[in-house]
This record gives sequence, structure tokens and C-alpha cells, in this order.
Amino acid sequence: MRMRKLVAAAVPLPALLCLSLTGVANADPLISLSGNDAPLVASARSGDVDGARQITAALSLKLHNQQALRQFLADVQNPASPNYHHFLTPQQFTTAFGPTQAEADQAVEFLKDNGATGITVSGNRQAVTFSGTAAQLESAFHTGIGNYLDTVTGRTFFANDSAPALPKSVASVVDSVVGLDNHAVQQHSTTEQAPHAAKAVTPDILKKAYGTGDLSATGAGVSVGFVEFDGYDKSDITAYDSKYGLKGGSVTTVPVNGTSYDDSPGQGETEVDLDVEVVHAVAAAADSYVYEAENSSAGELAMYQQIASDKKVSVVSISWGACEAAEGASAANSVDKAIATGTAEGISYFAAAGDDGTTDCARQNGSKDKAVDFPASSPNVSGVGGTQLSVDSSNGYDGEVAWNDGASGGAGGGGTSTIFDAPSWQGKQSTTKREVPDVSADAAQGSAYTIVSGGQTGNVWGTSGAAPLWAGFTVLQNEVSGGPLGNLNPKFYDIGNGAQYGSGFNDVTEGNNDFNGTTGFSAGTGYDQVTGWGSFKGAGLSGLLGS
Repeated sequence: MRMRKLVAAAVPLPALLCLSLTGVANADPLISLSGNDAPLVASARSGDVDGARQITAALSLKLHNQQALRQFLADVQNPASPNYHHFLTPQQFTTAFGPTQAEADQAVEFLKDNGATGITVSGNRQAVTFSGTAAQLESAFHTGIGNYLDTVTGRTFFANDSAPALPKSVASVVDSVVGLDNHAVQQHSTTEQAPHAAKAVTPDILKKAYGTGDLSATGAGVSVGFVEFDGYDKSDITAYDSKYGLKGGSVTTVPVNGTSYDDSPGQGETEVDLDVEVVHAVAAAADSYVYEAENSSAGELAMYQQIASDKKVSVVSISWGACEAAEGASAANSVDKAIATGTAEGISYFAAAGDDGTTDCARQNGSKDKAVDFPASSPNVSGVGGTQLSVDSSNGYDGEVAWNDGASGGAGGGGTSTIFDAPSWQGKQSTTKREVPDVSADAAQGSAYTIVSGGQTGNVWGTSGAAPLWAGFTVLQNEVSGGPLGNLNPKFYDIGNGAQYGSGFNDVTEGNNDFNGTTGFSAGTGYDQVTGWGSFKGAGLSGLLGS
């Protein structure tokens, strides 16, 4: 991120409030927000949106001292730095890097002056969620909002016709406007239920094969969060624990801006059950917080900002995402800021890398162009690819290959970001753009996860299972280490590029993620864009992370 001079930060509070008054704001020159164009890939405008349509959107406010923040994020994972693992509280982060109260007030006053309602400021003041009619938002942000038709999938959506513009005084504190389009819909990875699998995995198999049973940890005293856009029935989690004799920790729903789906879960219920139950499979005693938000860009941003503001959890599992082209750069960068905030506070994030090989946009807009999934592509997130796990007669590890079940089942996501630059710790793999995945784990139909959902036992698969499995391992590692770990990618790459790689990771060297008629990448020795560094060797990787 570029450093920005925050003009408003040096202006006294009374002056800020004056700047937000309608008469003065109208005298300000308008500033177009660069990078805030709607993602209109392969789409055609089909008319104006109804001016009375209610739209929920959000302002993402600028951070301060961004160069210092980048240095802190590097130092907090550098064992040679005095800041190593000295994570910040949410209050400390806001004081050092967050928007001031005056800046948040300025954004709120601007929205009120333009008729917005339901205005909610995140606890760390980084996001301001609001609602308004399309006509009000068109006037406030000086852009038309039209109806669009995706010419590939036939899906209709609304979007801003041009980048939003704000009075200079307001633009000085606002990074982006999120939610003027509903092009991006968060999707969960493949979780289709099937009656049979070659060797469906259970808690006992996962613990034995991946070595977590060798750790003297259960997840007790550690809290894990789940990013969800649907609900669940807690009785399914209880039934799963009972089925496998697990002593599960508490499971608590955290509604984001009042959104909860638990009274009437939808098609994503299986996803929520899978996420929680896979963590329980290896770290049952952890306390779970299921964050539920509206499936929109504004809801997504509010979700991640609340996770960072609450600081209830030290590990987050993410199985919902969108291809970068559908997400759009402004929304992705806004969410990435929220995730970076969490990593500065010690939170470790794991996200499914997708189930469409290198063509991650295929399900959202039918494109077979190379694309990767967000938020797995965020440098502040560990992107998790897929493998097919084999075990021996005693359920011990017997190898893995890259997951590729073909058109009927999916293939592990991987590729190169078009939004994020390669972080320094990935320098031996890329000096240009961020590559994914970072790591991988079981995701194949042939080694599907047995879960309980909707009162039924069934088998599901996809990187949706691999991400919570890595989250579960990291919960155990939090317990072993005696505290939070933050962004583990620098450590993963340090280990992967070093002499002890084989002690911590199962290197997956066979298979590919060719999919949708598109040639992807092949697995090979060391890092690859199919399986990353591979899967974890429980006790081995734990020892290296603790050193």
C-alpha cells in the first residue's frame, strides 16, 4: 500500500465537522476514488437501477503510518526483532494506525448529510456500514448505478457505472466505497454430499495420518473463528462430537450487524457444519465463534473488521470466497486491510484456495481465464490447496497426490494473483505477484470428510475441508506455544526453503490442477502452485514452529 498524507489528521475536530457540512462540502473539488470501478467483466448494461432500491454499502477508511505498519508486520514475525510475537491489542492498533475518531465522525456526518441510514462504525473505526436508496447513493457518490447482465452466465446484478467521487475533504479519509455493486457473491468451495468415498476420513484417521495425535494438546483455552454467510443447527455439531466421542468446546454465533441465519439455514449449512466439525476432529476442546454476515461486499468487510475488533479468536477458518476478478480490487484491498489488522493482533487466517484449478472464476462468470481465489490470495492469509490422502491399514500416513477429481469433483485451486504483489517471504518463489496456495491438505472426493449436517451423516470434500483442518492444527499449535501466532506464512516459507523442510511438511510431488480444459500447474519437489509446501506433519511442524 502507498503511504498517504492524511490531511484531516492535522485538522482540529471543530474544523473537521465544519468541512462535513453540506454547503462547505459542495464547494470542495470532487476526487474520484482510484481503483473503485465496479468489476464489469463480460457484462452489458441493461438499464438504470430502480432509484428506490435499498442498497447496503460501506466506507473503508484510510489507515495511518502505513510504512510503519508494514515494518511492524514484518518485525512481529522476525525472531531477530524485539517486536517478535509482541502482538497488539485492538486498541493499540487503532491508536498507532487506525482512523481517528474525528475522521470517523467526518465520514458519518457526510453519510447523514446525504440521507444514509443504519450507519454503523466498526469497533476499530476502519469501516462505516450504511444503507440508502440507489438514488441517494448516486447523488452522494456522483455515479450512476445500473443494472448489468453477465453475458456468460446470464446472471443480473447492479453496479456503479464509474468510480465513485467524493468531496476532497471526505476523500482525504476514505480509501474506498464498497457495496455499490452486488457483482461479488461469496461462494463456498465444493461440499457436495455423497454416500461413498474410497476412504472417508474421520477424526481418528486425521489425527493418525497427520500426526496431531502426537501433540499433547486438545485446543483447550484457544478460540477459533469461522467466516460464514449462512447458518447451522448446533445439534449437528453435538451429534458429530457424540458420534466420535469428542469433548467439544462451546460453539457461539456472532451476528455481524444483526445478521444470523441459524433460525433458517440455507444451502450453505453444510459448509458451516463442515468447517466447525473438521476443527473439532483435531482440536475439539477449542471454543468456536461462528461469525455470520450478509452475503455482500459490505457484509464481508463488516465481518472481517468485527473479527479484528472483537479479538475473540486467535485462528480463523475461511471457506467462502470469490475469484479476484469478481471481488474487485477495491473490495479485496479493503478486506485485506482488515485481515492485516487481525494479523498484527496475532490472528492466523487460513482460506480455501478454491476447487476449480487455475480457473477460479469459472463458477462465478463462466470464464476459463487463469484466476485465483480471494481471500486466499491475500498475503496476510495462508491459502490452502487440496490433496488426496491415502492411509495404510492402521490409518497411518501413506502419501498424498494433488487433488484433481476432474469435472465431476473439482481440482485444487492455485495460480498467481493479479491484485497483490509478492511479499518478501515469497521472494524465492516470485518477485512479481503473490502466488497461491501456501500449503495444502486433504480435499478429494476419494478421501472425503464424514460429517453430520441437516441431521444426516454424509461425506463432503473440497478445499473447504482443507482450510479448517489447517486451522485446527494451528489451534493446537497456539496451545503448545502458549499464545497466538499471527501470519504463519513467513515461517512456512522459511521452513520450506530450509534444510528442515521434510521434518515439518509432507511434500506432495504428484498430480496437477488442470481443470475446465485449462492446463494448470504440476506438483513437484518443494513449493508448487498446486499444493504449496504440502500438508503438515503434526509433531514435526509443531516443533519447528515452536523453535
